[in-house]
Amino acid sequence: MSRLFYFGIVTFLAISIGFAQGINGKWKGQMESPNGPMDLTFSFKVSGDSLTGTVESSMGEIPISNGKNSGKTFSFDVNVGEMTINHQCTIIGDSISMKVPGMQGDTMEIILKRLPELKKESK
Repeated sequence: MSRLFYFGIVTFLAISIGFAQGINGKWKGQMESPNGPMDLTFSFKVSGDSLTGTVESSMGEIPISNGKNSGKTFSFDVNVGEMTINHQCTIIGDSISMKVPGMQGDTMEIILKRLPELKKESK
């Protein structure tokens, strides 16, 4: 019984670490704004159950705060002026489904796709 328990714990931890590594990196999406579509680039870094990073748009780069990682789901806040916007995210295959509150009290979904990593050239 105890071997089965330890096997379960090790398997759960391995899956959680795999999802966390899956979040790390740059992701790109697009949201509708009052001025039309806006490209967004998110940079995520996971350390345990903590998430840090930035979001970049044509308006500049903003750090994310209050990041929490739960494996396949994660959340964070972005402070824009006096407003804090909460983001609820789920990894779905090779994409991230991100839910954010909309302007009219509705929920907006943004789908993020991973940006390929640039390989450093050897000298």
